[in-house]
Amino acid sequence: MTTLTVCIPAFNGADHVERAIRSIVTSEVDGGVEILVCDDGSTDDTWLVLERLATEIPEIRLLRNPSNLGRPATRNRLLREATGRFLTWLDADDEKYPGMLRAQLDHLLEVEAAGGERALEGVFVYTNYHWLRPAWDEPKLMAPEQPDDPMQSLLDASFGGYLWLMMGLRSTFLEAGPFDERLPRLQDLGFFIRFAELGGRFERVTSDEALCVYHKEDAGRDALAVWRSWTRLWRRYRHHYVSYGMENARRWRRHHYRVSRRFALANHDKVAFGWIVLLEVLFVIRGRFRRLVFEA
Repeated sequence: MTTLTVCIPAFNGADHVERAIRSIVTSEVDGGVEILVCDDGSTDDTWLVLERLATEIPEIRLLRNPSNLGRPATRNRLLREATGRFLTWLDADDEKYPGMLRAQLDHLLEVEAAGGERALEGVFVYTNYHWLRPAWDEPKLMAPEQPDDPMQSLLDASFGGYLWLMMGLRSTFLEAGPFDERLPRLQDLGFFIRFAELGGRFERVTSDEALCVYHKEDAGRDALAVWRSWTRLWRRYRHHYVSYGMENARRWRRHHYRVSRRFALANHDKVAFGWIVLLEVLFVIRGRFRRLVFEA
């Protein structure tokens, strides 16, 4: 049985997918590793790059969607097709450092040695990471604290639950899935909220070092798609938000507006920016009106 599957969704990634894949090949992992890559209907040379790499790297297994189905659908296919006992992810434009997979596997195996295989259920292991924007000369170290309350930490955005940081049993990913195919963005967050609903927990590898790098880029991302995704999550999980109190829920909701505005600014999208500002103003007015009615 394959020890670990690394799942990579790729769309128009000809310029960087090789860098991502080679970062896995250099990882220090014992046992079988499957590098499972799905080309989501790319219109550039991504598939040609992948075919070339597959002739060189025997661990690669390729999938190809007949058309662009979107990242959540592609992730669901990768999850179904994976063969590893353990599973992790990598976006086609990011990189894992050589020690990351080994550190995560060691942590999971220590959990199993202490508590048996059942102790691995509902556990995702993550690491510190570097955050690098195109305009930066040096990456920024990000060290997310292990959350005591996973649900609250996801809702208030104090925990950066990125999918490519996580490793766990494939069965745990299957139980928390599937990914919401109606979310053009933020599928990670929707997935992790479901994971937290099921009692899942996040465990941090003990290390002060960053073990991967996130190449962060806002340009080219549709601000209104981000906004619609936040709104779908708010509506679907509003009962969780308000369970922490309406004041917290309103404050966390306004974070959704801020992030959406940031994407609009990064893309010089004045129409999206104005629309999001208007919606936020209406949200604030409604909230104040409801408080006045309640206090009266």
